[in-house]
Amino acid sequence: MISRVFIITAAILSSICASNITAQTGKVFSGKFSSEGDVTASGIMTLELSQTGSKIEGVSNYQSVTDDSNSGMLSVNGYAKDNVAYIRFRDQRGNVVADGSVSLKDAATLYFKQTTNSSMLPSVAYLYGKESHSNTPNVSVRSYTGSYSNEGDTTAKGIISFDISQSGSKIEGTANYKTNDDQLDTGLLSVNGYVKGDTAYIRFRDQKGQTVADGILYPSGSNTAFKQTTSSNSLPYKATLYR
Repeated sequence: MISRVFIITAAILSSICASNITAQTGKVFSGKFSSEGDVTASGIMTLELSQTGSKIEGVSNYQSVTDDSNSGMLSVNGYAKDNVAYIRFRDQRGNVVADGSVSLKDAATLYFKQTTNSSMLPSVAYLYGKESHSNTPNVSVRSYTGSYSNEGDTTAKGIISFDISQSGSKIEGTANYKTNDDQLDTGLLSVNGYVKGDTAYIRFRDQKGQTVADGILYPSGSNTAFKQTTSSNSLPYKATLYR
């Protein structure tokens, strides 16, 4: 009788554990992700993944911005274990291209790391996407959506303004900088980047698509601060921004 009770109890516990594992690994990695917006990246990597239990399937592409090389459409297969996806990439002929792992960084961000040495894929990449499953850890990301300007700062040599839209961790928008002596007016600059924690990493491009400068936005009391991380004379090195 005791043995029978023990067997039944063990079966129940096993079932509960199996259910918990399924819940934890259900669809954490399902969704569409891209490294577009990562100003430190040397190319754009995309991942479209579907997870069923621990099984991972999907497609991927990588296009380099340094030599214009393109991997073409790659198939992705693998498995998830302890919130890490171990994946293999194959070309359209079924040949193995590379191996790698994908881990969660926040509710809308994946971190890819290649475990081989293939030139067809980046060594590492941050991937951002709107589609995140409810099982993904709920990590808050600061929102920079809005219009900003340093107008009113009497110590500034010019006025820099931003109009930003944020979706998840991805940032898009426009900016302009004009000096008080009218010697410089950048015109309308495009702004792209991503948010990690409380900091936004952004890149400025002119209307021809040429990179003008890189910088960061971060909280400064009740305001937002801008700091240039390059050495461009087209933008100020620091500015306090007000909504």
